[in-house]
Order: sequence, then C-alpha cells, then structure tokens
Amino acid sequence: MPRSRVLSFMSEWRRDAGASPRSPTTDTPNSPNTESPTTRKLTADVDTPTSSRQSLDKYATASPTTPQRDRADSRASRPNSMLQAYQPPMMEVASDTIPELQPVFTFLNSHSNKLYQEGYFLKLHDLDSRGRPSTDRIWNECFAQLVGTVLSLWDAAALDAAGEDGEVVPTFINLSDASIKMIESLPMNVSDGGNLQNVLSISTAANNRYLLHFNSLNSLTQWTAGIRLAMFEHATLQEAYTGSLIAGKGKLLNNIRTIMERSRFKTEDWTRVRFGAGTPWRRCWCVISPPDEKEYQKAQKTLKKRQVYDRSTSVPKGDIKFYDTRKVTKKTKPIATISDAYAAYAIYPQSKPLIDQSTLVKMEGLVTIHTTPETTTEGFVFVMPEVHPAVTGFEMMLRWLFPVYDTFALYGRPNRLIADTLDQRGLMFAMPRERRYGYLDILDVSGLIHTTGSATWSERQWRKEMKKLTSQRMNTAGFEDVAGDNRISQRRNTISRTSLTLPRNGSVRFDDNGSSHSSPSTRRASPAPPNDQSPLDVPRRVGTAPPVGATGGVLGHKRSASDALNYKRYQTETPSR
Repeated sequence: MPRSRVLSFMSEWRRDAGASPRSPTTDTPNSPNTESPTTRKLTADVDTPTSSRQSLDKYATASPTTPQRDRADSRASRPNSMLQAYQPPMMEVASDTIPELQPVFTFLNSHSNKLYQEGYFLKLHDLDSRGRPSTDRIWNECFAQLVGTVLSLWDAAALDAAGEDGEVVPTFINLSDASIKMIESLPMNVSDGGNLQNVLSISTAANNRYLLHFNSLNSLTQWTAGIRLAMFEHATLQEAYTGSLIAGKGKLLNNIRTIMERSRFKTEDWTRVRFGAGTPWRRCWCVISPPDEKEYQKAQKTLKKRQVYDRSTSVPKGDIKFYDTRKVTKKTKPIATISDAYAAYAIYPQSKPLIDQSTLVKMEGLVTIHTTPETTTEGFVFVMPEVHPAVTGFEMMLRWLFPVYDTFALYGRPNRLIADTLDQRGLMFAMPRERRYGYLDILDVSGLIHTTGSATWSERQWRKEMKKLTSQRMNTAGFEDVAGDNRISQRRNTISRTSLTLPRNGSVRFDDNGSSHSSPSTRRASPAPPNDQSPLDVPRRVGTAPPVGATGGVLGHKRSASDALNYKRYQTETPSR
C-alpha cells in the first residue's frame, strides 16, 4: 500500500515520458504566404487599469516631447546596426539525459529563444537598484526585443547614427522575477500640467523601476501581454522541471518513501534565504509548521461527508518562519513569515552537472517582514536548504519541498502529487507530449488585460486566470484533434528566426529581409517535422509575430503601419490616449 501511494506520481508520469516532444518546422520569413490570414475578433471590454496611487503620483521629470521622427507605430523592422549580443544558454539534450527530463530541456530551450515582442518605445529609468531616484531620469527612445524573459534594449539614436555598417550593443533587463503595472494616467512635470498616457511600469528583481511609454493603447496592451505571457510560461516550465526531476531522480533515492510521507510535525533546519531578488543572502533557521493535526482530521471528515464533486471546504494550512537563531522560544521574534504560498518549485541551475547539487527553490505567496512596522505583501522568497554530509543537494531539496507542499496543500499534497497534465493544480499542468510548449498567445492575454477588474488582480490571481484560460485552450485543442482534424490546433505563431546572418567579424546581425512585426498572430497548425529530423533537436528561435510578406525589397530603418487585429475600433470609439 505505501509503495503504490508514494510512487504513484513517478509511475504515472514516467508512463508517457518516452513520448518526446517534436520540434515542429516553421515557415521562414522568406517563404511566400499568399493565403489571407484568418483573424479572430477580440470581444473585450476596454477598461484601462487604474493609475498608481503610490510614488508615481508625484512623478517629477520632463515629459517626453522629443519627436519620434517618421516612426508612426511602435512596431518596425529590425535595424541593420543592432548587434544581437545576448545568446541564451542551451540545455544539451544528450543520450544520457533521463527520459523524464528530455522534454523539459527541449521546452526550456524553446522558451529561452522565443521572440515574444519587439518594437519601439520611450524608456525612463525611474529608480535605481537601491530603490532611489535614478540619476539618469531622461526619456530615451529604444528599439527592444523580448526573447524569453530577457528584454534587450538598443538606443534608437545610436542605431540611426550607426547606419547600416555600424553596430550597437544592447543592454539587458531580466524580467523573470519582475512585476509590471499598466498606468492609466501619469502626471507630468511641465508648466501647463497634463498627464502622460499609455505607460507601463516595470519593477525588476534588483529594485530597479523602468517606465515605458507607448504611442497607443494597442502597443501598450501587446507589450504588457507579451511580458505576462513570457513570465507565466517561465514559471510553469520551472514547475514542470520540478515534477520531472521528482519523477526521474526521486525513484533512485533509498528513503523516497520516508521523504514523501505526510508531514505531521515541524521541520527545522538551516537555510540560506533571499527575501526577494536583489537582496543579500541570509542564513536563517527555517521552521516549517504543518497545520494542526486535529484541524486536518476534522477537515478530512467534513470532506468525506460532502458530495463527490463538492470540494468547497477550505484546507487548513500552516506557515513557515525564518529566525536568526535556532534557539526558538515563544518570545523569539521571526525575521519573516510565509503565511500562504501558491507556488513552490525548484529553479533549473542552467547546467546539467549542477542538478544533483542544486537546492535552490522559489516560493511565491504572502510574505510578512517583521520590522517596525510589519509589512505583508504578495511576493517571493528564494531558499537554499543547507546540505548535510553524505547527502546530495537534490535529496535535501526534496526533504524541504515536501513539507512545504503539505503545509500549504500544493500540487495535490498532502495526499499525493498530481501527475495529470490537464489538472491546473498539478506540477505538470499543460505539459504537452507532441507539440511545442504553450497554448496561449498575445491576443489571448490581451483579452485578459481588458477584462473588467483585471487592474486590481494580484500576481496570484493572474496566475490562476492564465491557467484557467490555458485549460480552456487545451480542451479546445483536444476536441479539434478528436474531431478528425488529426492535428492539435496551434494557438500562436511559429516564426523561425532564420534571418540571423553572421558577418565576417563574427558578430550576429539581423537581415532586414527576415524582419517581422510584433502584432497578434493568426492561428495555424504547426507542420510535422521531416522524417530526418530528430524530435529532440535543439529548437530554433521562434516568435509571436507573423512573417512579413515577400516584397522583394529591402526594408529600411522605419516604422510600419499598425496591423493589429480589431483595435482600430477601440481607437476610434475611445478618447485619445
């Protein structure tokens, strides 16, 4: 009995682990496309988010009055002078990789090379890494690309000055742990007053805050949707990596049954903690307190009395506290407390040899910092349990993770981990078998952005709504597959970044003939890979934008007209922004 219960997650997930994902071939930007794209009508309420009532209300800087030359829209062809300096690390899918991790590595490679959005906007560095006003608070026009969760920025003036023969090195912003907020109206520090419209605030992990100003509500919505989609897919892939790691390597541990037993008592050990990225690591005594046993048994009895499909009873939860000392008494004041977590997963260490020794875990939820006064906010915490002698880092991570899952009732615990890819509560949710990762596209997330009340959604609510929408798309894709189409509906673009050319000096540049716009996509199924292509080949960089039609000419350094779907109606019916 213990064996079937403890190993159920591993056995269920490993059953289909041999079905590796195929890397579908994609249409290159140079391929002709004579068919008219099918568009989807966006029926969403245009309710712009409320403005920030915090420090942004007293925003004091000059308004961006610099003319944007001939660029009529924030989307344009890639300049010849931009130097693609960022190359995301590639995970090697070798023959010695365990089957459970092979598809995850392939999807992580695809995600880190996926182009979510690109175009022009105005950027202002508002706060520096210490949270103080930046010394360079000037609006600069930039050309940007969002590849994976890394935002690459090129100064537009430097691109114009470099011309076709010069090269401009970009700057990078990591958005994997960032928080974003759309601002409806931002006061400007000018004599005649006025407000700035279409502004996106990005707060990165290192306390930096950037303000991005777009020339239309359409551009603001697309960039916000692209960033949210990139962060969502990054988080869900890390969850899938955690589940695959447990299923693939957990079975090799001698005491896996003991580790996966339900936690009934406190778990205490030394850990190194970062209360938010950008803060220093701190050695703390961690105390994981599961819910009271009597409350848990009472909840189980109440659950059994209800109907089969009625699971509205709340599950009792515990908490996690961090102390400066291991001598904890009733009077000892903790440094921080995590009272409710909605996600906890391992972080891939960017190198296969480090997997066995890595103990890095990220937790997301309500974090209370016990200062004067106390602050409770929704955020995240990085934790690294300290390794014991003769114990691998992987085993120490599991010894810490499972009590956390039991404490907050995550991913099916304290009963058993959920291995079903259709269940939104599971670690392996939305993990495909025969297609590239991701069921959502820019237009899907744009609909959520314009949903009534979305301006006040927390990060937890955004994660929940995006998982719910992903589940709907998965059901639609499965229905179309069963209906006789013999293919899974592709809800996003699959544009290969084959327009990269390598000059003689060894640097990477873009070919203008392969440029593409950052507009919402048409829906087309991905063609199957050729027979001579391995299903685990390293994926090429893909994007969320449709290919530019073959015109035969060379595109210049200018902006194109807006080709967004169904947004012209909103621009004509709503006041100018």
